[in-house]
Amino acid sequence: MMKETKNLRRRGRVRMVGKYRGLEERLRLYDEVMRLRRLGLGYKRIAKAIKEKHGISLNPGMICNWVKGRYHPLGGRCNKLVMGPWLAYALSGWLGDGRLARDKNNDEYYVKLEVSDYDFAEEWGRCLAKALGRSKPYMPRWDDKHRRWVVKGSSQLMYKLLKRAKDDPWILMPYLEEYPAEACRGFFDAEGSVNVERYTIVADNTDPDVIDLFKKLLEKLGVSYKIYRCRRRNEFLVDPRTGKTYRRNSKYIIRLAISREENILKFAEKIGFAIARKRLALMKLVRKYRKS
Repeated sequence: MMKETKNLRRRGRVRMVGKYRGLEERLRLYDEVMRLRRLGLGYKRIAKAIKEKHGISLNPGMICNWVKGRYHPLGGRCNKLVMGPWLAYALSGWLGDGRLARDKNNDEYYVKLEVSDYDFAEEWGRCLAKALGRSKPYMPRWDDKHRRWVVKGSSQLMYKLLKRAKDDPWILMPYLEEYPAEACRGFFDAEGSVNVERYTIVADNTDPDVIDLFKKLLEKLGVSYKIYRCRRRNEFLVDPRTGKTYRRNSKYIIRLAISREENILKFAEKIGFAIARKRLALMKLVRKYRKS
């Protein structure tokens, strides 16, 4: 028993009263530890705060291993997430165009992207693979029925994380804030566009929490913006998978708009696009400023 407990601790898991805690509960503990660390608390103070709030005893040494990235609380039971700019891009791109799917027969958990641009799907598949510790990239395949490039990876950990992020996108901030440029690139590849004639870059989303998240990341990069609430032109949506018509959940979209020369040039220098057609439009806009 002593040897088993030590092994569990080495792998960064949390065990209580002879059984593993649920996956989502372990993730919440991990998020709480990382949040307290960002506030400047030491490992012993974090352990004390967790004990007082949740009634759970965490070893300060294990907390240290979590914070320094030596171990993940999920150990080897689920795919681990490899921190880096690739993870920031994959998560942010998913917030714009991603889906989740589960194969109950084979107990597989899929994170998917379905998009019209092959280069976006290719870059997202490359970043997703690195984020999941995979040596080969996930390659896009063409879905002839829905006229989309589809790329997907299997990860119970990322599936659970993104399922929670649907309700609270801010839980992704610990994975994004260290790499704000790559995080913003993923989101603007998914949701962004360049209007050369109006000298603006915009990104649209119906979730104000998602927009607030990327406002914060843009501020880290020194890029100013404006926010607009726009009414949708079409209240109904045709699902490309089923052909059925649905009423949209929201009549409005939230638009994050970047304008003015200094902000456009900062965006081009620090963020940019992975999608060729958007990158070309951005280059045209930058040239207009330089000519003037």
